[in-house]
Amino acid sequence: MKDLKDKVAAITGAASGIGRALALNLAAEGCHVAIADVNEAGLREIADKVRSLGVRVTTHTVDVANREQVKRYASEVVKAHGSVHLIINNAGVVIVETMEDVSYEDFEWLIGINLWGVIYGCRSFFPTSRSNSLLTSLISAA
Repeated sequence: MKDLKDKVAAITGAASGIGRALALNLAAEGCHVAIADVNEAGLREIADKVRSLGVRVTTHTVDVANREQVKRYASEVVKAHGSVHLIINNAGVVIVETMEDVSYEDFEWLIGINLWGVIYGCRSFFPTSRSNSLLTSLISAA
């Protein structure tokens, strides 16, 4: 997508790191953003910076490992912005341990975010975008 002006991007993991940088860079190109994260304070901080660039921004507290929360996020984004052109499934986590020190619960947590979060994001936004031919890019950075 070459022209981002007045497009809408939904970005998970947007309170810090790559997601934060994506929100700022897209906003600088005139793209409106719907940012999501579990970190509410981080979302508020980045939302203020995005607003200063003159675009519309909405914040959504979402645990991407929770299918219902991601479905609610997709619905809220469409309701608030009217359309979605980019879904960036950026939320992701790492575990820095040896194999013998990682619990099954830790693996389930990691897979819940890094795998299921991407699947939930794509599936939740796809029906809306497909019926409206709005989603032009699927990006997974997780």
